[in-house]
Amino acid sequence: MNQSMKTLLKLTIAGASLGILAGCATQASTEDLQAQIDAAMDEASRATATAEGAQRTADDNAEKIDRMFERSMYK
Repeated sequence: MNQSMKTLLKLTIAGASLGILAGCATQASTEDLQAQIDAAMDEASRATATAEGAQRTADDNAEKIDRMFERSMYK
């Protein structure tokens, strides 16, 4: 074999080895990342529920203010 073929073969073997090692590390990282995603989704759901409750309260208050304004206009 010539020198460039040997170098190419060495680089290919090194790349494959790194790919295999990275694949193992990626599995553990993927599980950790999924746990973080699940926690973020739970937190986002709670935030959405809180925002919906605040919106309902704001809507109720706006209705009360409108009724009070209408009553004051009749007086």
